[in-house]
Amino acid sequence: MLIPNLKRIKVSSVQELRSWLGKSPIQNQRVMIVTCNKTSARKFLSRESVQKTLAEYGWAVETRYTLNGNLVGHVASLS
Repeated sequence: MLIPNLKRIKVSSVQELRSWLGKSPIQNQRVMIVTCNKTSARKFLSRESVQKTLAEYGWAVETRYTLNGNLVGHVASLS
């Protein structure tokens, strides 16, 4: 599966994700939210917490990808 070439936003907490969402300009765009997987317990964000937080700001998660090492990419777009 080919991973899309999108702007990547790396976050390690729900607070960081909310901060980015609060600062991001409202426009029709797609980005990849990059989080750590379960092997990095201190920085791990569950798929559900990413989806819920994005939904609060009008974003939707399309697809998830396993990236290099312990990283997961969540493709998100404004709904």
